[in-house]
Amino acid sequence: MAVSVSKTRTDSFESSLSLNTVGSTPRLVIAIDFGTFASGYALQWRSDFDNDRLRIHTNTRWNNGGFCTYKTPTALLLRPDGGVEEFGYKAETRYYELEDEGHNPDDWSFFRNFKMVLYRADGNIDSETFVEGAGGKHMKAINVFGKCIEYMKDHAISHLAENGLPYPEMETKWVLTVPAIWADPAKSLMRKAAELAGIRGENLSIALEPECAAIYCSQIPANQLEIEGDGGRLRHVAAPESVVMVIDMGGGTVDITTVRINKDGTMDHVQITGGGPWGGTRVDDKFFTLLRDLIGQKVMEEFCTKHPNDEYDLRMDFEARKREVKYKDDPKGMERFRIRLPNSLKDIWERHEGKKIGEILKGEEFTNRSVRFMSGRLSFDPSIMADFFEDSVTDIVNYIGTTLSDPNVEGLIINAMIVVGGFAMSGYVIKGIRKAFEPRGIPVVRPQATELAVLNGAVLFGQNEDIMTSRIMQHTYGIAFTMEFDETKHMEETMYEESGKKWANNVFRKHVARGQSVKLGEWIIDKEYYPVDDTQTSATVYVYASNQADPIHTTESGCRYIGNFDVDFPLPQPGVKTRRAIKVAMRFGGTELEVKGVNEATGKTYKKKLRLA
Repeated sequence: MAVSVSKTRTDSFESSLSLNTVGSTPRLVIAIDFGTFASGYALQWRSDFDNDRLRIHTNTRWNNGGFCTYKTPTALLLRPDGGVEEFGYKAETRYYELEDEGHNPDDWSFFRNFKMVLYRADGNIDSETFVEGAGGKHMKAINVFGKCIEYMKDHAISHLAENGLPYPEMETKWVLTVPAIWADPAKSLMRKAAELAGIRGENLSIALEPECAAIYCSQIPANQLEIEGDGGRLRHVAAPESVVMVIDMGGGTVDITTVRINKDGTMDHVQITGGGPWGGTRVDDKFFTLLRDLIGQKVMEEFCTKHPNDEYDLRMDFEARKREVKYKDDPKGMERFRIRLPNSLKDIWERHEGKKIGEILKGEEFTNRSVRFMSGRLSFDPSIMADFFEDSVTDIVNYIGTTLSDPNVEGLIINAMIVVGGFAMSGYVIKGIRKAFEPRGIPVVRPQATELAVLNGAVLFGQNEDIMTSRIMQHTYGIAFTMEFDETKHMEETMYEESGKKWANNVFRKHVARGQSVKLGEWIIDKEYYPVDDTQTSATVYVYASNQADPIHTTESGCRYIGNFDVDFPLPQPGVKTRRAIKVAMRFGGTELEVKGVNEATGKTYKKKLRLA
């Protein structure tokens, strides 16, 4: 088999950065949990980790109307010059005050709930990917994410300074969380955004959210867990040799990962990570679509345009109240869902309709839905909210059921399902999952710090990245090469003729298959490559990834160029039989792929580290 020497594609995210140089024991770890709805950061000194690894300092200086919270909305406000004005709660309120202060909001840029663009793009992500903000404004995603990360980075450093603590930049490990189900290009964009924000690449690690949750929950005692369905048997959620399924339910996506806890506390994946767009904002979208249908498009547009502060308060009120929705079979019965109707919205609605709200709600479209108004609040029939939640719960439960039927998992004893994330704080969601899997006898566990499980776990991951010892590959990885043309499987357009033979170019030779378990840090089987003819003295090895299990060509849909490196072939010597071959092997570590080629004739080794994220 011959190594392909024709490059077919480049990628702006190719890099040959070395492994992290901050060391296996950083002096300080700072983790950023970048969420669809809300974000936050936490930090831990190595001395605290050594004495009490759960002594993690979570920032609570996100002020919301006098209340301090662990996270703040993922919202960004940029000045007309492109500089960051505010982030989080303050970005929301400041944006809505611009017009009152004499500014033209059209000159400013405001972004919120934009993280899902990296999921919806289905891997078609690069430095030219854009996100849309308020008023239809567009900006490159890498710049929007970068400015958000920069704000949180500077906030963390300022927090240290205000407490009289140093920021040991060269000895600090930064950890940025991403959904496990994201494609590699999306993870890579987040890395580039963090570097754009001023975080040194060699001090940065990308952590997968459900893995972080598993790490955190493996450290906490049972008395810090809400456990149901175990018959009182479960004493430790992650005892050695146990298998746990982690269900990370955020605002945008739900990530599901199954891991085995080893005797030494390390973890191995037992199944490929999966999930979907079933997070909490899906319920939000359904509710506000209903509200818009009931009240009218023009009324809502005027309300949102003229009273943005009230619109923001309405969304925050819904976010808090949706967590209180009870499951449909609650013995006390589901309560009507009540939400405060801003006076400004009520006035606009009444003016458009030409009558008071009591008369408006006598209309058939409202009586059929049992919509009422009392004491300044709209109330809805419980079945309406149940339907909104049920779609997400059904998708989550169905996916978990499929996961449990997977050959890699079927037959294993799942000791616990760990449910984390902001959406896991919903009573409806947690009860729906518990009820669905009650017949299987699998306890469904929720940590007390549900919202912080990923963030705290990211800190612990930064202290010991070797805790994950194997992963199930989400993609197939291989080398582009040239071989004799086979009309039964090769595409006609890849065929060319040389020296009287037909050859197929850009053939994908698989080294690691999607769904294969790979030990991190270990070299995976060598495969040999040969020159096309006696005159070829060098070649460029091109590395590709595919979301297909058995790709044929590197030019197929779903294939993506990762990087390359050059190798030399020795010239054939007259009368001397020389094995002119290059053995190529791969090994994975964290978010890097290392590739090496060994010249069998000379023993010379060529290596290249390629960033997957």
